[in-house]
Amino acid sequence: MAFFKGSFYETTPLFEADEDGILIFKGIRARRRDTPDPILEHSIEAGTRLDALAQHYYADTRAWRRIADANPDILFAEDLIYHRAPEDNERLERLGELRLIPARRDAKRGGI
Repeated sequence: MAFFKGSFYETTPLFEADEDGILIFKGIRARRRDTPDPILEHSIEAGTRLDALAQHYYADTRAWRRIADANPDILFAEDLIYHRAPEDNERLERLGELRLIPARRDAKRGGI
């Protein structure tokens, strides 16, 4: 399995064969995440987007992963901004909820 140079998955380890040499799963393990120290809290407003937050704080829209990594209690990046209403599965913004923003130098050290 190959990934593009510079991909967040480039150094992700593959599953290894068992003691009999049989490879049970031909996929990759979970990506290693940085855990940058947060320095700011950002309150979600209407129309907030992760790439826009990354542009605002880091001047790089691709740095949204640093924000996602700084909020490890949220599994999927989209869930930082939205949630689904259980009654009708409508996608709603998480208005007023706080998200942690890591320092810019942490984002640069992480490859962004």
